[in-house]
Amino acid sequence: MATPAFTPKTHRHTYEAINPKRPSLSQKGRTILITGGASGIGYAISRAFAVAGADRVIILGRRADAVAEAAVSLRAEVAAEGNLKGEIQGRVGDISSLESIDALWDGLAAENITVDVVVLNAASFSKAAPVLEIGVHTLLEDYRVNVLAGYRFAQRLKGQEGGAGGKKYLLNVSSIAAHDSNTAPTNLNYGASKNAAALLFQLMAREVPAQQMQIISFHPGAVLTEKARAHGYTEDTLPWDDVDVPAHFSVWAASEEASFLHGRFVHATWDVGELMEGEKRALIDGDLELLKIGVKGL
Repeated sequence: MATPAFTPKTHRHTYEAINPKRPSLSQKGRTILITGGASGIGYAISRAFAVAGADRVIILGRRADAVAEAAVSLRAEVAAEGNLKGEIQGRVGDISSLESIDALWDGLAAENITVDVVVLNAASFSKAAPVLEIGVHTLLEDYRVNVLAGYRFAQRLKGQEGGAGGKKYLLNVSSIAAHDSNTAPTNLNYGASKNAAALLFQLMAREVPAQQMQIISFHPGAVLTEKARAHGYTEDTLPWDDVDVPAHFSVWAASEEASFLHGRFVHATWDVGELMEGEKRALIDGDLELLKIGVKGL
C-alpha cells in the first residue's frame, strides 16, 4: 500500500492545489454520483464535491439505512461549515447487478437528472485465499463489481444528453494492487480485477476523447478505512494517508486541469503541480504509454 514517488513531492495531507474551494475546481452546475459513497473514502469524496459547490451529490449504496444516514450526516456537516450550496441525496442500488444499475439510470432519466461526474468508488474485496482456491463464484463477484459495473456506468454516463457543457467525467478509484501484486499478496484476485478495470478504462479512453468524457484511474493512497480495519489493518500497520487526499484529488481530477491525464493511472498522493508542469509533464506528454497498464519490460 506504499506509494511510489513518481513526483518528487508527495502528500499525506491535503494541500491548496487540490482544495475543493478553489474557484477553478468549482463543481457548480454539476450532478455528481459516487458509488459506495456512504462511508470511508466514498463519503469523503461526497463531502469534497459538496464543498466544491456541486448542484447535486448522489450517494449510492446497497443499504438503505446506511445511505440515508450518510446523506443526512453529510448535509448537516457541510451546512454547519457554511459550504452547503446544492442538494445531497442518497440512492439505493446494487452495482453487482446490471439490472439494478440500469434501474438507477432509468430512474434518473425519468426525473430529468443528468449526471456529469461518476466516481467509481465501490469495490469488491473477496476472501483471502490462494487464487486457485477462491473459486469461480467468488472470482466473478469481484469482477462484476470491480469491472463490469464500471463498464456499465461508463456506458450510461456517456449515453446521456445535456449536462454541464456536455462533457462528462469518469473517475475510477482503483488500487496500487492493480500494478503491484506485492501489496495484496493474500488477495490476488482483487488486484487482478482492479488491473482489468484500469486496462478497460485505459482502452476506453483511446476511443473516447477527453473533451467528451475525461477518464482517470487512481490509487487513493493508504487510508485506514473501516473496510481496511475489517481486513486486520491497524493504526500501527502503515503511515496512513489522510482521507481528504483522495477526496480532494477527485475534485481536481474532475477539472480541466487534469485533462492531460485522460486514460492514465496515477496516485492521489502525487503532487499535482509537479504532474502539470516541468519534467514530469514533459514525460507524460511525450509518452502515450506512460502511467498505463502494460507488461513490465516491454
